Amino acid sequence: MKRTLLISLLLFVGVTIFGTVGFALTEPTVHDAWESLYFTVVTMFTVGYGDIVPTTPISRLVAIVVVIGGVTAAITFLQSLFDLFLSADLRRDLGLPQRRTKMKDHIVICGYGNVGRQVYQMLKAKNEKFVIIELDQAKVADLVDKGLPVIQGDVLDEDVLQRANVEHAKAIIATTRDSTNIIVAINAKMLNPSIYVVSEVEDVRNIPALKKAGADEIVDCHEMGARIMVSKARKIVIDPVCGAEVNPQLTNYTANHEGAKYYFDSRECQTAFEKNPERFKELKRVVDATCGIEGP
Repeated sequence: MKRTLLISLLLFVGVTIFGTVGFALTEPTVHDAWESLYFTVVTMFTVGYGDIVPTTPISRLVAIVVVIGGVTAAITFLQSLFDLFLSADLRRDLGLPQRRTKMKDHIVICGYGNVGRQVYQMLKAKNEKFVIIELDQAKVADLVDKGLPVIQGDVLDEDVLQRANVEHAKAIIATTRDSTNIIVAINAKMLNPSIYVVSEVEDVRNIPALKKAGADEIVDCHEMGARIMVSKARKIVIDPVCGAEVNPQLTNYTANHEGAKYYFDSRECQTAFEKNPERFKELKRVVDATCGIEGP
């Protein structure tokens, strides 16, 4: 948008200069630079007062170029200016997709497929701030109807991630194809080295590539779902620090935090949790949301 505004402004200035110089050189009824500029402006905006008119074939050609170039530049400039200063308010009032979010300390969801839909539902239920990036117009329309924060665009586009304010986000969840998730992880870390990247993986052979790309947590939803189902059937829990299976009735390592009890596989995991419980709670929330796992 800003680039279009700049180009239209340069075109407008260029046409003005062209007309001023052109009329001064080709129109005998123009006597000085100020008169030439005046003639250019009234020609450009097709005012046509009639006090000065092109009288030679070449000055008429200059007039044609000035009219076409001037009208084009003016329309483009005004449209870009309107988009820049007014469209954000109009889009908010009309419920249209956001051009850019001002959220901070939020979670960016890449993709609104089956997993992305589960992610937003769980984050919303937990009162987490989030914004969704989606390219498909039909899905975007659905999100707009739901009143959800959505930015329409390709997650592979760095500018789209910037519009989602990745620089100030605390986490990003990539729920698309593995090849796309790899690029999302790279771009997100470039824009915000401290952002926590959680990526879904379709093919376990892509896990090393995702790790190299900067993914902090890689979730195989099929494998994790099976683990959760098996652990529930066996009446065991998962250590929130190391992910190990823990029998609540046998472990000696537990911790209470905000009314909930946590179980650990080792003293080291218990100590790590007690030092920074919010970090591991946040990690669990994000990972659970990625796979749509219901839990406390």
